[in-house]
Amino acid sequence: MSTAAHPVSPKEILAQESKRYYAFVNLAMFLSLFTGIEIVIIFVRFPPWILMTVLVTVSIVKFFCVIFWFMHLIYDAPLLTILFLAGMVLAGGTMIALLGLIERSDVDPAILHDSLAAPPSAQRAWDANLG
Repeated sequence: MSTAAHPVSPKEILAQESKRYYAFVNLAMFLSLFTGIEIVIIFVRFPPWILMTVLVTVSIVKFFCVIFWFMHLIYDAPLLTILFLAGMVLAGGTMIALLGLIERSDVDPAILHDSLAAPPSAQRAWDANLG
């Protein structure tokens, strides 16, 4: 059996774990603050493109905070982080490609929300073409 080159004292272990603990608590507070900001932003009247840009940006920041700290990627080998991010890029690319394949005309107007549905005249023309 081999012994460690530098034995770690219980005091050093406690200091390392205490540092990690405070990092997690600080991150939890940071994520709570960002969640509160998201909730407040939803109720403030902004143009839709600003609202979506802010919400998506905040969500991406929160996502990376969670995967790096709570999934412990920050403490893992760089190869594992690269593999995880490669999978995320592949999944994101697949999602974007699938969204590019679907057009608004592919969606049944009957299931759309009233504000998104076609005007009645367009609906009648749609129904006439089907009949």
